[in-house]
Amino acid sequence: MNRLTEHALLRAMGERNICTYSPDDRLKRNVSITSQTGFSLIEIIAVLVIVSVLAAIAVPRYIDLDAHARLRAIDAGVAELNGREGLAWSNIKISPTGYEDDATMFGAYDKNLGADYFWTVGPNTSGGTLKFGLNGEEVVLLRSQSTTLNPGHWSK
Repeated sequence: MNRLTEHALLRAMGERNICTYSPDDRLKRNVSITSQTGFSLIEIIAVLVIVSVLAAIAVPRYIDLDAHARLRAIDAGVAELNGREGLAWSNIKISPTGYEDDATMFGAYDKNLGADYFWTVGPNTSGGTLKFGLNGEEVVLLRSQSTTLNPGHWSK
């Protein structure tokens, strides 16, 4: 088949990018540049705007997360103190000697909540100041006195 016949055959088949073939290299064809794909500048800017808005919302929440977690740790410490006081109070109530006074009750349980909790003031029978972590906020805790009817109660 000669070159003119090939050219006519390709034109009849509807081939748009018709190439002229050299007798030595029949596999090469002209490739159109319009077939390349990618993102436009507007699409890239839109994605950057969306990511920026999400970052502006998420970063402040992440920063507040640490302080919020420290306050929840203080709440957990207060709940632990109330649990210990209630258990010690009920053990004293069922003991042969029974309930004596608040000072005896206060000395009946451990106030150490662990290595991450620090008492900056107290603890004593009226309360104390508790801090969670080295950089944590100090929180003043109050303690109601125990009676023969109720155990003492820790609160913020």
